[in-house]
Amino acid sequence: MSRTKFIFTILLIFLLFSSDYVFAITDARDVKDIGIDEKLGDLIPGELVLINEDNEPVAFKDLLSQDTPTVLNLVYYSCPRLCNFATGGLLQVVNETEALQLGEDFKILTVSFDPEDTTVLAATKAPKYRKGMKRGEGTQKNWPFLIGDKENIEKLTESVGFKYKVDGAEFAHASALIVLTPEGKISRYLHGIQHEPTDFRLALLEASKGEIGSSKLINSVLLFCYGFDPVGKKYALKALNIVKAGGVITLLLLCVGLTYFWRREKRKDRT
Repeated sequence: MSRTKFIFTILLIFLLFSSDYVFAITDARDVKDIGIDEKLGDLIPGELVLINEDNEPVAFKDLLSQDTPTVLNLVYYSCPRLCNFATGGLLQVVNETEALQLGEDFKILTVSFDPEDTTVLAATKAPKYRKGMKRGEGTQKNWPFLIGDKENIEKLTESVGFKYKVDGAEFAHASALIVLTPEGKISRYLHGIQHEPTDFRLALLEASKGEIGSSKLINSVLLFCYGFDPVGKKYALKALNIVKAGGVITLLLLCVGLTYFWRREKRKDRT
């Protein structure tokens, strides 16, 4: 485990056991109102309107890149802990996913689900994460921080199955990256605040149908060999496909070997 991940894990443990965070589960009846109901394949309403850091209204469909997948990151900007960990975890996995680059291969939308958040708060949060980019292009175009009014935020959160609850001055909520196709359909949920680069890469490849990155051949192989495990919430090798691939390779090697043997025998017969 790297030093960064070790520190990240320790901070997460502190977060989970701190008295300020336990508010999310003080009443068991509240649990059903908090979490994420996956809506794979659903299309996010393109007409819903969000506000960018320049205080300009933008239709959701115009925030999508149209050619590459988008990662939706739902937080609220006044969040004291969890949202910072979630967006920090997103930045970390973006930096660790060397095969794909922000701006070229995918886009990120960080959206506050608190209708009381302002563009000032959004513009204050954004530079911290964009400056942490080690590769790719972290700009307002490729990683905007957005807000919205109550009506549009509710449309967005309901369309992706994101359930949260107001608790005093804070919110009880879950955390997940929601990967969208270029058209805005929900392709995959990556739950939690820390993600493996392999899962992140495969989710983006899946959403783009292998059309991003430097090698479509490698993408095809990865998507053939890996599938998402709905129980473990991670990508895992498809055993049957591996066996099939192994069988095909064995057959090809056998054909090559037999061809070589037959040609050698023919040369012997001629002599």
